[in-house]
Amino acid sequence: MDRYALIRQGIQSGCRDWKRSGWLIGGITLGIAFYIAISSIGASYAELVRLPFNSIETDLLIQRGVQGSSKVTARESSIRLPFSNQAIDKETIQHISDTNGIGQLDSAILLWLQDKKQFTTITGVDPSDTDSGPAKVLQWISKGRSIENSGETVVESHYARFHKLQPGDMVSFDKQQFQIVGVSSIQEGASLAAANFYINIDDARTLAGMEPASVNLLAAKMLPGIDSDQLQKEISRLLPGAIISSTDSIREMMQGFTRISAVAADLLSIVALIFTIFYAGWLIIGRQEEQRWQVGLMQTLGWQKKDILVKTAAEIFTVSAIAAFLGMGLGYLFTLVIGNMEVSLTLPWNLVSHPEGMQQVKGNSSMQVPLPVIIQPFVFISSFLAVCTSCVCTAVLINSRLYKRGIRNTLLKQ
Repeated sequence: MDRYALIRQGIQSGCRDWKRSGWLIGGITLGIAFYIAISSIGASYAELVRLPFNSIETDLLIQRGVQGSSKVTARESSIRLPFSNQAIDKETIQHISDTNGIGQLDSAILLWLQDKKQFTTITGVDPSDTDSGPAKVLQWISKGRSIENSGETVVESHYARFHKLQPGDMVSFDKQQFQIVGVSSIQEGASLAAANFYINIDDARTLAGMEPASVNLLAAKMLPGIDSDQLQKEISRLLPGAIISSTDSIREMMQGFTRISAVAADLLSIVALIFTIFYAGWLIIGRQEEQRWQVGLMQTLGWQKKDILVKTAAEIFTVSAIAAFLGMGLGYLFTLVIGNMEVSLTLPWNLVSHPEGMQQVKGNSSMQVPLPVIIQPFVFISSFLAVCTSCVCTAVLINSRLYKRGIRNTLLKQ
């Protein structure tokens, strides 16, 4: 018999028998959906630690601890450099920029303004270069405009809402007046760039009394294929007291949690897929046993064993493929829903803009971010192949055994 005709007949049979195939389709659909969803959760938690760096398009944040020389003029002022953000001079910045493996180096200045009433963080950025680093916050202006001139500032949206600040208002930093010209809405996961106010980097230098061209925060993008550990060692050699942060910093701090969540997600997803395969196999065995009279009828009509098996394989593949596609679609929707889940991401101490333990800014060491939506083509493809292959093999094996029983035991159901 023509093989293409057998395949066409098997497909038609699979499409017609919806009542008999309903449980099989439903089981495979839910099983694959859970497999994809659980795998996505594991991948999302693994990606979570990259969010703070991805959002400002940088790979390394370079700071200098208090053991480094400050280079800040000693004077009475409410402006302070953070403990982990001491000044880095122009020559050292140039040496780091020239280091093999550094693709781009962005500069910023983080300042603390502490007075009797409140504590404020100020970041000095270059408004002419906002492609990456902390200055990228100037791309997220939701009201007003970006910084253009000296004496202008952009305020972070949550801080502005709490203190009822609007473009056009005036604020004072260490007795120096600045006009608010815009409001920036910090993107999800961009807490590494978060401050209360953003000013021109030259204004920040003046406020802190820093030497010309010096900064206290560097954001570096690495060239592809560069060994991160080796590069960090070289930077530490050039900058004594360097504190270098990357995705590994957060990953190491969260290594217990991420390891447990990854292992748990892998185990649960594998269990879900195995359960789906066994459940589908159990239903197929019952289905084929119930329909064994058809094998006997085909034998009486002169069908060869290979003809029966080809038709059966085409029929079961059609049913399992439909179920698999439905499961992948449902799994994709589950993955999108997972993206609305918010989790808390704790940052290393040196990446928190406020000093630890301050009552008015309690909780700033962590941020609530939605889980990244991770679409894994391998998971979709592997679930489809695993389920469809196991279903077809089970059906072929059962019908092969039924064929060997002979016409009497199959057609008459003895």
